[in-house]
Amino acid sequence: MVLDRSFDEAARARVAEAVRVAEAGSRGQVVPVVVARSDAYPEARLRGALLGGALATAVLLLWPLPFQLTPGELPLAQLAGALLGWGISWLGPVERFLVGRHHLDREVRARAMRAFLEHGLHQTTEGTGVLIFASLMEREAVVLGDHGIHARVGDGEWQATVDALVAGMKRGAPADGFVEAVARCGARLAEHFPRSGAPVANELPDALKLDRG
Repeated sequence: MVLDRSFDEAARARVAEAVRVAEAGSRGQVVPVVVARSDAYPEARLRGALLGGALATAVLLLWPLPFQLTPGELPLAQLAGALLGWGISWLGPVERFLVGRHHLDREVRARAMRAFLEHGLHQTTEGTGVLIFASLMEREAVVLGDHGIHARVGDGEWQATVDALVAGMKRGAPADGFVEAVARCGARLAEHFPRSGAPVANELPDALKLDRG
């Protein structure tokens, strides 16, 4: 599994420690979540097959070939092209191209909002829960803050956190990206919700959530 390869036990421990350090200086609650992909994107398979079949047809009809296909062989060649296109559509760069950036953005955002609710970030006492979410196939990240922190830190201030996480994914080091993103998030929380000295309950688990669903 891609999640297990990218986040072994040592990597998960590093991220959890980063969360503990980030929360030690604030009253915030940080939850890191990573998914292999935000959607199955069946349209990528369909588009890949259609494109493969169309390209096979164009080559057979327009390109001079050293042999002559019979009418019965043409559909078989088209089918072979469609199957090849279907297979290639599973490759990350090809799949992202076939789906389109706008659709990827929408699905990642929707999956992040679902994770926000699934992991209880809307239930903290002061509304200071922050989700740091990454979707590996899409190479996208989302940071969502609950009402308390969002009122002070808008989406614009979270962009540096998102950029750090995306940069880690793109260079093949998503765990490093999470550690940096959590540290940046912790700095914003400490700025707006510093600890006053009274004990602060750890309302949500610190561990990185590997969500395969």
